Amino acid sequence: MKRRDARKHIFNLVFQTEFQEEVNADEILSTYNEEYADLSKDNAGYIESEYRGIVDHIEEIDSIIDRYAVGWNVDRLAKTDLAILRIGVYELVFSDDIPNGVAVNEAVELSKSFSGDKAPAFINAVLVKVSKSGEQ
Repeated sequence: MKRRDARKHIFNLVFQTEFQEEVNADEILSTYNEEYADLSKDNAGYIESEYRGIVDHIEEIDSIIDRYAVGWNVDRLAKTDLAILRIGVYELVFSDDIPNGVAVNEAVELSKSFSGDKAPAFINAVLVKVSKSGEQ
């Protein structure tokens, strides 16, 4: 599985998290792994690792989004855009193996698939600011 496809799975997990009052990553992953039992061990491991990383750093990620999404905050963003931004910020700030340009581009591609017409430009603008900020 390509990382682009893995990101779609990560997006689904992060998006689902928005509808949980208390995030229980173990329960969410258990249910997800049952649904997608055909994922290879490597792919499932990568998806789980990235998802847990996002959940573990969600407060810091949201703080970064609030800082760079001028005029917006995480409470006002569409759930799809928030999930995509969380993945993008996580990759920019906490993943050493993903180049910034790739992280931004992949988030924009996710937004083209899952969000509204204006989302790609907005997500690109926020993530470019984060990548240039030195938050890494």
